[in-house]
Amino acid sequence: MKQIKTILSERGYTEKQINILEEKLSKIDLSLKQGLDNWLEDSNVETDYTISGVTLSEIKKKFKMTYPAALLTMDWVIREPEKAIESINKGIR
Repeated sequence: MKQIKTILSERGYTEKQINILEEKLSKIDLSLKQGLDNWLEDSNVETDYTISGVTLSEIKKKFKMTYPAALLTMDWVIREPEKAIESINKGIR
């Protein structure tokens, strides 16, 4: 599989976005890794997840996020559920 950096570059992300995403996505929770891997292989494949009542598809729609950004938000829900859910409910991203 190509490196995350190469794939993000091919998909039009800026160098700044790539540097941030590459680091964060490489540390994503293992429970989300398959969704990331699927998206890296084919940007049309977006696995939906529900964690603590929050769904990835709702996060994408509500905050107009890209799939990688929504994955990172779900990762935050896993790592800091109370803080993340409170922020999501307030509409803060």
